[in-house]
Amino acid sequence: MSASSIVSKPERTGSLGDEESLREVLDFLVTEEQLGVTLVSAAIENAPGTPSEAFLPVLRNGVTQEYLHVEALKEAGGKPLTTTYWFPDAALDNGGIGVFETLEVIETIEISLYLIGVSAFARRGDDFGARLCAEAMGTEAVHRALVRFAQGELGKQIGPPNDVGFENFDWTTLDSVREALEGLGIGYGVETPQPGRFYEYPGDPLANGVGTPVDHTQPR
Repeated sequence: MSASSIVSKPERTGSLGDEESLREVLDFLVTEEQLGVTLVSAAIENAPGTPSEAFLPVLRNGVTQEYLHVEALKEAGGKPLTTTYWFPDAALDNGGIGVFETLEVIETIEISLYLIGVSAFARRGDDFGARLCAEAMGTEAVHRALVRFAQGELGKQIGPPNDVGFENFDWTTLDSVREALEGLGIGYGVETPQPGRFYEYPGDPLANGVGTPVDHTQPR
């Protein structure tokens, strides 16, 4: 289950960059990074005794990184659209390979989302904002390679995890990003048709004992 096999890649149409669009980008970035904290926290809690247990150190660092992105984006002006997420049961797969398949798709789409942010900040001449998005996007790209690696270790034929020369910019509008993510059965404050349940954003993973410390905790 790869990113390309789950969601279609839209044509490159439309652009974002005015002040209102930048606020919309920041708000959705914060919302999406909170989703990441919520999903990975649930994956960590499910991991003991499952195939994903071997990758707990990666997941624990990853959830901390997602939280750091949340806080930096809030400082930049982003406000979350929701703190409640509907995840299909298949997305977590009871700690099986499906959680890494889901994370690969989410990370792939998020890379495009951050590139929308880079463009929006660049059009305003805001070098710090553009760099914030680029620095966070670099971490998301590492996450994508790591969850691809995990799938390979669990027996899926994925090829090398470092499989792109340049990161994707296949979803170039907020609407296309959200449509692709909702196509996974994710609900932003709403229940979707896919069997699952609501999860609440749990906040700081270091404070609640889920995450582990990382270096470079603030954008520069």
